[in-house]
Amino acid sequence: MTTWIPWTMMTACLGCSVSMAQPALPEVMRLEDGTPVTTPENWARRRAEMKSILLQYEYGHMPPLSSVRVEDLVTEQVTVEGLDGKATRIEATLVLGPKDAIRMKVGCWLPPKVTKPVPVLMAVEPVWWPDPFLRRGIIKRILARGYGFAGFDHNALASYEEPEKRAAQDAYPEYDWGVVAVAAWGCSVTLNWLETLPQVNPKQVALWSHSRRGKSVLLAGAMDTRFAAVLPHMSGMAGSALYRVRGPGAQELEQLLERYWLIPKIFEYIDREDDLPFDQHWLLALVAPRPLYLHVGLGDRWGNPKGERAAFEAAKPVYAWLGHPGRLGIYFVDEEHVDPNGPHGGESWETALDFLDAQLRHRPITRDFGG
Repeated sequence: MTTWIPWTMMTACLGCSVSMAQPALPEVMRLEDGTPVTTPENWARRRAEMKSILLQYEYGHMPPLSSVRVEDLVTEQVTVEGLDGKATRIEATLVLGPKDAIRMKVGCWLPPKVTKPVPVLMAVEPVWWPDPFLRRGIIKRILARGYGFAGFDHNALASYEEPEKRAAQDAYPEYDWGVVAVAAWGCSVTLNWLETLPQVNPKQVALWSHSRRGKSVLLAGAMDTRFAAVLPHMSGMAGSALYRVRGPGAQELEQLLERYWLIPKIFEYIDREDDLPFDQHWLLALVAPRPLYLHVGLGDRWGNPKGERAAFEAAKPVYAWLGHPGRLGIYFVDEEHVDPNGPHGGESWETALDFLDAQLRHRPITRDFGG
């Protein structure tokens, strides 16, 4: 249940959370006409305004979710080394879009001996691949904690690496979305499928992904309130790091060579990011009051840990105003930009699962997520 706290009680908190040396950020708690947000009704209006501005200037607009047809559904029992009992792996192809133009594979792993619907962690990943998910023990680590693990083939929609792969944009030419938004839309499409699986608790589907995919899950969580929690991992610029606050070596807007990830409008602000009508703390505020966890590498200079810290601090008053300050977490590790799916993924999975345990299962917090 959300507890509403008068915004006047939060002004001191807002002032303390942002350094005086930090540039002024576009306000969250004030409507575009200047009206302060002090009621649930005004907060709903402000959320709609922020969504509209983010899509207009940075990510592009996504088509509405349409009905999908499920084909090639396969359910099988799989032995996973280190698990007591066989896991269940479900795979299917979703057919959607105008004239069935899109065919996207989806998959979901479930823990052994499931007797009731389970919470699920979704990633922008083909989770059915043996390498890395089985070979590097990722499936075992997630399922052993009682979570399912779901994902989808985002390349069937669009590719972060190969701009000519753009099935979703070709199917919906009237929309101006970039790849980050396409993959975010794919998260919601996949959630539609997960909601049909009786083994899945549809109220406890969390989003996780690394780097460029982390940008997409943060956007998906901001736009689709069905997601129970959002955990972007080192998502950097256009993710959880501010444009206006950059540490040494942080990526600048001009340095994003894959400009098809976003939309052309954002690149009009190269070298004048302070003029943007938004900044990335808006995405964090749009997830509120649902649990949100930022995993930040202190050595990830390109990913801008200073900007992620600043976005976290700017979002804290919103979570406090909504009555759930403990749902916003950040965790700093002394690492560079390390992919948890790689051979040197560190403890990233454990920290993410610890956060979910605390938030979705109300288990004791074993780590400090306050930064």
